Amino acid sequence: MTQRYLSSAEAQVLEAMLPQGLTETMREVALCLFTPLVLQDARAGQHCPNEPWLAVLVAMAQVVLLQLDALATQLGGQPIYLAKGMAVGLSARDRRLCAEFMGNNYPQLARRYGLTEMRVRQIVGTWQLEQFQTCQGRLPGLGDA
Repeated sequence: MTQRYLSSAEAQVLEAMLPQGLTETMREVALCLFTPLVLQDARAGQHCPNEPWLAVLVAMAQVVLLQLDALATQLGGQPIYLAKGMAVGLSARDRRLCAEFMGNNYPQLARRYGLTEMRVRQIVGTWQLEQFQTCQGRLPGLGDA
């Protein structure tokens, strides 16, 4: 299976539709929203998009503009933190392991799951960081408007 990529010509479709005055960060967000939409399609990577593909790219860019507008309307003017979603990437096994974590039972979990103690510490650490960051977002006074 060949790896798909976004060509500069395809990215230019979005760039041409972005309004003047957008910050560099907003342009990056738009591209982050646009790229996976394009890469879903087997036609991705065309250096000179044909008319049917160009029409699809324009439609995708219009969706991105709607998404960007919604983000700006809902979250504009406030700092936001986008977590990397580390815990989302945990496997079912890792989530079970974390549910069984009791604060210092690394060796037991390592034996039970056939992992090294270091790997258990990495998994638990990733999970704990995600839990911490989730809780931080809900502290009183943060994000209250």
